[in-house]
Amino acid sequence: MSFDSGCMRHITSPLAGCLLAASVLAGRHYFPEYFQVIARFESALLFLAGLIAGIRLPDIDLALPGFSHRSGITHSCLLAVLPLMFNLPFIAGGLALGIALHLSSDIQPKSWSGGALIKFPILGSIGMFSPLWILLNIVGCFVVLFHTLPQEHETGRWAILAVMLTGGGWYFLNEEKKRLFPLMTLAFSLLLVHQYRSGQLSVEIVIQYFA
Repeated sequence: MSFDSGCMRHITSPLAGCLLAASVLAGRHYFPEYFQVIARFESALLFLAGLIAGIRLPDIDLALPGFSHRSGITHSCLLAVLPLMFNLPFIAGGLALGIALHLSSDIQPKSWSGGALIKFPILGSIGMFSPLWILLNIVGCFVVLFHTLPQEHETGRWAILAVMLTGGGWYFLNEEKKRLFPLMTLAFSLLLVHQYRSGQLSVEIVIQYFA
């Protein structure tokens, strides 16, 4: 696979997301009088920017020197955490959802061998721990997503929900042919995070269950 035909496909989407986010942030800073028209939907636009970037961001390892495909660095929730360090929660939420969608597809390869395995620089492949790594990072993505949503007013949350449903629907209609297992994985991860946040799941409860 040449760089032009393969790697550019995985770079274009993150670049488009970055361009949209930069446009929104620049508009707010440099043109505040005109920005008021879309200010109520700023969070949804930033969320959309993160979602656009996140859907293909994990495969950017194909374009990075020294990285193997299915790098554990890019195929993780860490990329969604980074915007939180710069006070950009809605970009982080969009990235989290996009990465979760991508990872849900990666969890059902033809076989867990070779290019399907998660790899780290120097350490190499983590072998059969790869599906566990992917699942844990999908859960991590939903933790980031749940962290960002309460920070927005009601109108903004509804707009973000519309972006989530539209983006998720587009992804599974256009990008994923085998939809059942990825959807089950996403639902399980979402339920796990919800149960933990509601206090119905904890380390103590799990220990008591198996004790």
